Amino acid sequence: MALPHYTVTTLRLGSITVDKSGMTYGVDPGVTLEVPVWAAAVEGDGVRMLVDTGIADPSRWLGHSPHRQEDDETLAAALATIGWRFSDIDIVINSHLHYDHAENNVLLPDAQFFVSLAEWEYAKDPIATQRWLYDYAWTDEQLTFQNYTLVAQDHFEVRPGVRLLQTPGHSRGHQSVLVNTDEGVLCVAGDAACFMENFTIPTPPGGLTSAEQALDSLERMRVHADRVLMNHDPELSGFQSSGFPLMPPEPVSG
Repeated sequence: MALPHYTVTTLRLGSITVDKSGMTYGVDPGVTLEVPVWAAAVEGDGVRMLVDTGIADPSRWLGHSPHRQEDDETLAAALATIGWRFSDIDIVINSHLHYDHAENNVLLPDAQFFVSLAEWEYAKDPIATQRWLYDYAWTDEQLTFQNYTLVAQDHFEVRPGVRLLQTPGHSRGHQSVLVNTDEGVLCVAGDAACFMENFTIPTPPGGLTSAEQALDSLERMRVHADRVLMNHDPELSGFQSSGFPLMPPEPVSG
């Protein structure tokens, strides 16, 4: 049976000003970038899904780095632009539970969530350098543990044509999403890659729990996907639904 094809659309949910050295391992400090916070709206086979839910309260994180969110970049506003409401979302996949990927989870109590078991356990007691990234609630009275499916296997099939690829390194339980589209298999990478040079040098993203795991995850994404949507890629456009970057077949150097 042929797998269904899905449409994947970028939703811009704010931006963060960072030094590139904090986003890309081995880069010298001194280059400042404003990087977008993307979520991915996935539609097909009769379901609507989100990969990551973005920032809810940018002012809360200003002590760590400048954050900005325009009125049309809230989750509600971005969804309205594509004709979705919170109640329309059947499934949410969190690449990981850092605040900029999951702070809006509690707005979606009717959805079924998919998080890796390793990430769920790690988020309870992360390493010291990442503790602040988990300093918010991803459950409440309405969105409880029972809303979450905790995934412990690789290539877990969420729906036909939508699989979870375990890609640790940026966080201990990071996962990426492989989506069957009209343009081939698209990897929604989360933070397993932030810029194309992560693949082409190759070098891991910053903020690591393991450089070795992060490099292995880059290779695993390369092998299993034709294109890639990186959740902080400044080269993407808002509401882009095709023409995502081709996955480099092999490192250009190194």
